[in-house]
Amino acid sequence: MSDGRSVAHVVCFGNSWHGDDGFGPHVFRRLQQSGVLPHGVKAFDAGTAGLNALPYFENCAKAVVVDAVRTGGREGTVHRLVPAELQPPGAGFSLHELGVSSLLAALGAIAGDPPEVVIIGGEVGELRTFTPRLSAPLEAALPVALGLIIRECGRPGVRSG
Repeated sequence: MSDGRSVAHVVCFGNSWHGDDGFGPHVFRRLQQSGVLPHGVKAFDAGTAGLNALPYFENCAKAVVVDAVRTGGREGTVHRLVPAELQPPGAGFSLHELGVSSLLAALGAIAGDPPEVVIIGGEVGELRTFTPRLSAPLEAALPVALGLIIRECGRPGVRSG
């Protein structure tokens, strides 16, 4: 890009030891293993960093956030959302989700022009702790999520003035 920014950053959130909450880290590992990200796209495993993940959103035109979500849909469904479709900070189902929604609300604090943000969310069911495994529905949804991420990374950022 002519302004020195990366095309896109893929920022994957989640706790790898809390079952389906580890959707983001599982997607990150698949992206790294597959090598399918377009040139200029960077991927990050943000874990449960919350506001500490703000640097992952710098110097890119578009940020694709990958996380476990609970929208009331069928478990294993992969959603494409924009920040306005998320519940505002303080209304999440866990402290982890509170961190991501707070982070997205704080993006305006980044110096310069914040990126366009799209969320690729895997619909979770019951969260199990102390297991690195995804449920069968979310495991089956990984290829769908990867396809959506690749498609998003190939789209130019839609900039609002």
